[in-house]
Amino acid sequence: MTTMLVAQVAGGTTDAGLVKPAAFVAAGLMFGGGAIGAATGNGTIGAAVISGIVRQPGARGTIVSNSLVYIALVEAAYFINLAFAALMIFALAGG
Repeated sequence: MTTMLVAQVAGGTTDAGLVKPAAFVAAGLMFGGGAIGAATGNGTIGAAVISGIVRQPGARGTIVSNSLVYIALVEAAYFINLAFAALMIFALAGG
């Protein structure tokens, strides 16, 4: 017996009454959490770039090019998060 089925039996709700709102809440939390995580990651990378360039101005090109790779990885993780949120909205909620 799945967790969703247990929740439906315990709460006395039907499938249509619980899955759609739960999917929208889950997608909203995924959008918000992913945006906060990506912003925090990009901010941390930016702060490290600035402090690294201040310490070693000659290594600016290497620092900036490495930081662009790391920012791309952070954003890729956010896009994966967006894909799962879209899954919650379109596949589970049917909307």
